[in-house]
Amino acid sequence: MRDESTPRDFWNPFEPTNRDIQRTKVLAGKNPVIAGVITFLFLPLGMIYLSRGVNNLKILLYSSIASFLMGGFIISISSSEAETLKTANKLGNLMGLAGGITIVAENVRCVTLARQRLDSK
Repeated sequence: MRDESTPRDFWNPFEPTNRDIQRTKVLAGKNPVIAGVITFLFLPLGMIYLSRGVNNLKILLYSSIASFLMGGFIISISSSEAETLKTANKLGNLMGLAGGITIVAENVRCVTLARQRLDSK
């Protein structure tokens, strides 16, 4: 485990931020199941419940970029416009689902890691 002085990887959405480390007691007091369910139902409410959003927004950004790139690839290889739209719609839904599941998992992981940090002290 890293100490407070070690710089964190800013671009990794699964790495706890320095603010998460400083708020270990607060995050450890949250319920991971509630955090996951609230985030799944309505992302901004989950961000408010945990009072953190940077990592969630990183995952959302990465999902959007991946969806855009995959959509561009699909458009470049498709033969007809109807097929392109149908495939792009399915791909967008799949990427949205994957991003949503990833955000839920990251919020649950955040609370779990905070509890582990608290227990190790």
